[in-house]
Amino acid sequence: MPATYKTVILGGGNASGYAAKAFVEAGIEKDSLAIITEEPFVAYERPALSKGYLLGAARLPGFHTCVGGGGERQAPEWYAEKGITYLTNSRVTKADLASRTLILASGDTVSYSQSLIIATGARAVKLTEFGVPGADLSGIHYLRDVKDAESLVAAVAAAKEASGKAVIVGGGYIGMECAAGLASTGLAGATTIVMPEDRLMARLLTPQLAAVYERLYGDKGVTMVKGAKVTAFTGTDGKVTGVTYTDAAGASHQLDASLVVVGVGARANSDLFTGQLEMAAGGIKVDRMMATSVPGVYAVGDVAAFPLTSVATGQESHVRQEHVTHCRSSAAQAVKAITSTSAPPPAYEYLPFFYSRVFNLSWVFYGEAAADATPVHFGDLNEAKVFGCLWLGAGGRLVGAFLEGGSGEEAAVLKSAVAAGVKGLDAGLDTASGSGTVAAIKAKL
Repeated sequence: MPATYKTVILGGGNASGYAAKAFVEAGIEKDSLAIITEEPFVAYERPALSKGYLLGAARLPGFHTCVGGGGERQAPEWYAEKGITYLTNSRVTKADLASRTLILASGDTVSYSQSLIIATGARAVKLTEFGVPGADLSGIHYLRDVKDAESLVAAVAAAKEASGKAVIVGGGYIGMECAAGLASTGLAGATTIVMPEDRLMARLLTPQLAAVYERLYGDKGVTMVKGAKVTAFTGTDGKVTGVTYTDAAGASHQLDASLVVVGVGARANSDLFTGQLEMAAGGIKVDRMMATSVPGVYAVGDVAAFPLTSVATGQESHVRQEHVTHCRSSAAQAVKAITSTSAPPPAYEYLPFFYSRVFNLSWVFYGEAAADATPVHFGDLNEAKVFGCLWLGAGGRLVGAFLEGGSGEEAAVLKSAVAAGVKGLDAGLDTASGSGTVAAIKAKL
């Protein structure tokens, strides 16, 4: 049956859960909001999938939104109590923005009278898209949702039982976190990372920083193959058994693999709105209210390309940020814009932020690792305790900061320093002590 709501949120990821929280705090009427998702679950903290889930420490309902942001756990009962309709297992096949109608695969329609928030997120880039031979074999895993995580956990258990080997394709976020998870759950000595770059997370980590983590992975029994391109997968009876790659010299090699995890990037889920909304940076273009080119339609989280002023150059451009912090804050911004009854909220400002946890290490990064900035390492990288890197622009101005092993207070100091563009850090800064370096920066705030 047709159903009409004042507001509809399309997508069930982190952003939708935090948007629901913001609507409730704004005092929306019951039965005025609906959320539509393809998944069988209400919104959850997606970062847990590549961290606690692989270690057996996170299972639903334990990590439903909004526990990751310090809020209450929004299980299905929470939405029912707040009068929010949550349509799970519901795939939208067409979005007609002119008539404010969404058509589901079931044939049902859902309409909105005031606003639509697009929170469709991003999907994993799959090697089948590039025609890699054997990329459609079973046993090749991607990690974007609980179903993916469950499949990977089962595959790890089977590999352990059969003394099998695992290959991780990609040395970025997913590759690093999944490799750590596999090695920590019984596949140490049987896990190999294959990556085209010359070091882990090459877009962020300097060679010196990467060396610290590569040493740790080696100590944990994880092998790395750098400068390598995966060219094919081999298999038996439809299941992967090996990975073929070429090295930097063009020579071909083969690795045994009973399971493969691929982490080579993500693409925004914006296809439903092609030709209806203005696009930018591979996503849906929005302004600083998270509003799209069509009145009443907003986009948040991974799918939104929003205006960001570079801390390094001061120039503004539209970018996408695939990070839970942006999911949370952009969702809150859209709800403020929708529910404001007087002046619009302040324009959206965002400081790029990333973090990760691997084995016993945990790092944070703020700002930009600008190519033309000077990296200044601090702390003891040999002991791998409190250390990091500062990216300094002209006049010793801080444009990016990486911190491993520091306290929450120390991380907050670096965040504030990057946001403020603290200057003069290129002269007389004692970098021998990690905590001492942060203290010196704090004194300049």
